[in-house]
Amino acid sequence: MLRNLKLEKYRSFDEYELSDLSRVNLLVGKNDCGKTSLLEAIHFLALRGDPMVLAECAGRRGEGADVAPRSAAPSLAEAGARSRQVGPSIARFFFGHRFEPGATLRVSGDGHGCVSVGVRLPDEADDVDPSAFNLLIESSALGTNLAIPVTENGYMVNYRRQRYRGRWFDQPSPPPVQFVALDSLDGEALREAWDTALKEGRETEAIEALRLLHDDVESIVFLTSDASRTESGRAGVLLGLGGDGRRERVPLGSHGDGMHRLLALSLALVRAAGGILLIDEIDTALHWTVMDDMWRLVVETARKSSMQVFATTHSFDCIRGLSALVESRPDLAEEVSIHKIGRSIRKAVHLDAEDVRVAVEQDIEVR
Repeated sequence: MLRNLKLEKYRSFDEYELSDLSRVNLLVGKNDCGKTSLLEAIHFLALRGDPMVLAECAGRRGEGADVAPRSAAPSLAEAGARSRQVGPSIARFFFGHRFEPGATLRVSGDGHGCVSVGVRLPDEADDVDPSAFNLLIESSALGTNLAIPVTENGYMVNYRRQRYRGRWFDQPSPPPVQFVALDSLDGEALREAWDTALKEGRETEAIEALRLLHDDVESIVFLTSDASRTESGRAGVLLGLGGDGRRERVPLGSHGDGMHRLLALSLALVRAAGGILLIDEIDTALHWTVMDDMWRLVVETARKSSMQVFATTHSFDCIRGLSALVESRPDLAEEVSIHKIGRSIRKAVHLDAEDVRVAVEQDIEVR
């Protein structure tokens, strides 16, 4: 497991450190203090500097588009610029948005080595576009590096997913990493996660998770026709309900965002077995009355499946639910911790289970 994490010149952090990490870690702090950035940094490190993680993170934040504005590549000839496929911008990953030759960021952690990303001028010997800047990614875990062409404004040039993955992952596969954001695991991603649960015989875990909100859930059904996938914003998912002598199947969306969030969470727990699960705003769409049961699901599954979990929240109810869990289940206390994030300090404040219990009991603000 990752026990310590260090960031240098990464997004809003000049230098920052997380230490004494446990199996399940809850990151708390004010808005825009960098909690999501820390999840993204862990994702990037765990996948050994895979450049597509940067692209996916930028895409979630709306920091790029398939076609960049002309101003994104002012030095390129007009005809050349039109012929390029330009991907997301990675300029904001650098501290102070300093994207220029010589700028470097680093993410490191025990057991995962170090990944550094630097901006440099092109070299004629590189197998990249000589008219663009180079983004040089170096991974100590892989003992290799990769140069990626980017525009002067930080947009990836000739953006092709397989182009980068094919070269970067000609190595033993990394452990599984799942990132659950507010808009993740929808559509086909949710369907793929369900397929994994079926293959591993763990679909009942998802059903039990949904019962935290609705006692009558008996089954989950994914429709297979293309029309069903297109028409439903919840990927054509039906819930089989029982109780009161009735049997019916209703769309997942008819039960609100809480059901969808729990389904996404439970399936991510299945897919992250043996790896790392990252959850942004873990309590979103969930009522405070299910917080302790939600945490029991997460912590018990993390222990059973040998995974490490990192989650964020703004909610004191979420913290209270975690405290209630470890008070009722002292055997799980050593598995959890809270880390308070703040830009005014260079190291997160660590709270173990007993610290959390005391803070909740005395109504001490820890967010």
